[in-house]
Amino acid sequence: MTLRQWAGLLPAMLLGFLLGTTVTLKEALAEFEIQESQVEKGEAEVEYRGAVHWGVPKGEEEEEEAEGADAALEEEEEGEGLNQSHDFEFQYGLTDRWMFSTTLLTDEPLEDSFGLRGVELELQYELIEREGDGLGLAFLGAYGIGTRSGVADEIEFGPIVEWETRPLLLTINPFLTAQVGDDRENDGLGFEYGWRAEYKVSRSWGLGVEMFGEIEELAHAGPFDSQTHSIGPTLFYNPGDDDNDVGGEGEDEEDEMPRAAEMELSFNVGVQFGLTDVTSDTALKFQGGIAF
Repeated sequence: MTLRQWAGLLPAMLLGFLLGTTVTLKEALAEFEIQESQVEKGEAEVEYRGAVHWGVPKGEEEEEEAEGADAALEEEEEGEGLNQSHDFEFQYGLTDRWMFSTTLLTDEPLEDSFGLRGVELELQYELIEREGDGLGLAFLGAYGIGTRSGVADEIEFGPIVEWETRPLLLTINPFLTAQVGDDRENDGLGFEYGWRAEYKVSRSWGLGVEMFGEIEELAHAGPFDSQTHSIGPTLFYNPGDDDNDVGGEGEDEEDEMPRAAEMELSFNVGVQFGLTDVTSDTALKFQGGIAF
């Protein structure tokens, strides 16, 4: 990287350091992740995801007032609520279509010490390669191994959809889930989703909106307020982005020349606002990755 690139990267590095310190000191919810469809043979990436939240879900507070401390203790024993969580992922492009990744999931439950919650193994297949404007489509299958007592193994699968019409990029992750093993709490399919709309404001910076949600069991989804849903703004920084199309400008012919592979860094920081009684009032998320 050039001196100019490092100078541009410094503010994001400082912000990432401050947020990492905050995650260590504050309470944190599970990470918020948007999977992307692109696969590049031979490319490796290391990524960190963390989150911090404020505000006990209103549903838990009301239940505690209505049913007493025993009900609140029962909810904690079921694993609801975390003091902090940190995920560390490594992914590698096996071919032009197939990508493998593995993730260490760590957290600190309300009534337990910090430790490893699980290990996730993923395979992703790129069905339609997105080149500039247009559609990108991939399919993901994952198996999560619960390493803490009482945590069930989980299967996750579904499409990754991208649509770009520069300078806007829309990414959607609708995934089905299923718990397996002796520790499973339900036998039906669950549903998790995340979507992101990102608007490129410069070569390296973008602004966007992200939304996440979960239904633990589709057959017993219950009312909207009993499900987890949140939405909020996100700031993106990618100093290695070679897309010079900003604000609808034409392509730069110089960018079409082949380049030697180089290290690429990316960061995003966002705030999520809970939309239901069982979602935290506000949550701060941070994601940083380095590809090489």
